[in-house]
Amino acid sequence: MIELPTRPEVKSTKITANVRAFFTTYVTAYIRQDVPAICGHFADVVHISTDTGDKVTVHVATSADLLQMIAQLLERYRSIGFDSAEILALATDEMSPRLVQARLRWLLRNKAGEKLYEFDAMYTLARHTEIFRITALAHNETPQYRHYLAERSGAAVSEAVQNPPA
Repeated sequence: MIELPTRPEVKSTKITANVRAFFTTYVTAYIRQDVPAICGHFADVVHISTDTGDKVTVHVATSADLLQMIAQLLERYRSIGFDSAEILALATDEMSPRLVQARLRWLLRNKAGEKLYEFDAMYTLARHTEIFRITALAHNETPQYRHYLAERSGAAVSEAVQNPPA
């Protein structure tokens, strides 16, 4: 039988508190729709894996790429009436005090407080100083967004059929 070496215990409560604080400022930046503040949570280069519903795309984004990508994402959010985001679940795996993976379940709401959609994301956070930065992101938001749009379109068609113009 092979025994794997054990690693020294990491002070997970402090790390978890730091990760929660990190994502609190991250979600606040999204609610404010503040592109520079959102991008400030990312490292200079970020590995992004996206499940599109049909395939997985992989992209390495620079700071300049992120500014454009986040601006486009916020434009999509505005087009569906996005008002707030909420973290429904957060789990962390600490590799070290400077390297953590976080798994989140997100909920997006509109201005009326109604659910738009939920999605999952996994983040690799690295701390070069006292502050974590996102170095990798994997998510399944795209198919959830598309499903929301399809439902919304279906509801609009159904409404038009039930209440045709006079």
